[in-house]
Amino acid sequence: MFKYLLALACLLPASTHAETVPVPRPHPALQEFDTSRLDALRQRVQDVINAPADLAPDKVAAFVKTRGAAEAGDAQAMLELAQMLHQGEGTQRNMDAGLAWLKKAAEGGNGPAQAFLGAAYVHGQGMAVDRKLAEYWLRKGAAQDIELAHITLALQFETIHSSEEERAHALRWLKHYAENGYIPAYNEIGYRLMMTATDEAQRKEAFGWYMQAAKALDPPGLNNVAYSYEVGQGVPQSDEAALGWYEMAAIARSPPGQTGFARLLEQGRGGPTRQGPAPPPFALYLLAAQQGDEEAMERLVKVYEQGELGQAADAAQAALWREKLRQARATGGGRS
Repeated sequence: MFKYLLALACLLPASTHAETVPVPRPHPALQEFDTSRLDALRQRVQDVINAPADLAPDKVAAFVKTRGAAEAGDAQAMLELAQMLHQGEGTQRNMDAGLAWLKKAAEGGNGPAQAFLGAAYVHGQGMAVDRKLAEYWLRKGAAQDIELAHITLALQFETIHSSEEERAHALRWLKHYAENGYIPAYNEIGYRLMMTATDEAQRKEAFGWYMQAAKALDPPGLNNVAYSYEVGQGVPQSDEAALGWYEMAAIARSPPGQTGFARLLEQGRGGPTRQGPAPPPFALYLLAAQQGDEEAMERLVKVYEQGELGQAADAAQAALWREKLRQARATGGGRS
């Protein structure tokens, strides 16, 4: 019986084990995000924006009453009228008219209107970006203790190069938002403290804020924790820890994190990767460069000039990335 089974086995097709061996998946840092949920959320937001005007009789009556008060010089009514026109409440939507009434409300001394107008100038909502006018109106709103004006000033205008008074104001409001769960404030506080630190105790405090951001999976926070370990600022230097945090930052699609991950892999620092097979450094540099990371662009220029990282020398590609790098620097670039 055993000989029969053995002979039968020899006649069977070759083992199918090769077909069932899983194909190695690329490292998570190189995998595409599933954006279907985000696309669905964007569509719901767009549906709200494009919703038909609410012309119910009570809404129309409220609009008429508010318009009368606004035309009589009531600044609060001007703001409410601007919102009604923007949202299509009791009237057809009219963004231009809404913006005009928002400006009148701000000029009439309404604090929230001043804050809204300043934020609109910052982000170019319904108008061209104008940072000078934005700061003017935001400071008007902040003088009336409007929270939106305070935090927008802190994030947009009060930098590490501002006066001591403005830096203190920014940190106060950033910490207020951090205490209320605004995750990006963690990394922003860490950055400001790290850049102005004068001793190791202050650097440790800054690193603590970076770590809070990283634990919340904030991409800039992940990158800054990694960089702190790489250079030993606020924490003992560790290539192994740096690689691990850069790996997480790259998975979270932080361009500086992708570059840092590539840099340590290229240099053979930090040991094995934790989340999958080590990705090619070139692929990581390319992802980061495509998102505007200047260090990655610089590396691609050299890669194509000298034929490194498995790429053939290519003068045209080197020139392309050199020009993209020039444009990125001309527009000011960003930071982690």
